[in-house]
Amino acid sequence: MDLTARRPRTGELLSTVKFMVRTLAAAGELQRDLQRELTYDGLRAAEAAGRWAGAPPRAQGLLSPAEIERSHRASKCCRETDATGADQ
Repeated sequence: MDLTARRPRTGELLSTVKFMVRTLAAAGELQRDLQRELTYDGLRAAEAAGRWAGAPPRAQGLLSPAEIERSHRASKCCRETDATGADQ
């Protein structure tokens, strides 16, 4: 559909074009509102479950450098494994 279609005599946009544009704008607004609602619901659920909503504590400076190093070494990605792949 040509969104620049106009009436031959007046140059006014066709009503079908106006309808399409308004419908697409309404659909976009609905999508934005639903996304906002789902985001707030997720944040409320995370808060009720006691999880962090935002940056983890170490990024906010709540853990000391030694605690950060300890948690990093305890994570699976930094454990040394033997040739079979088992943790040592």
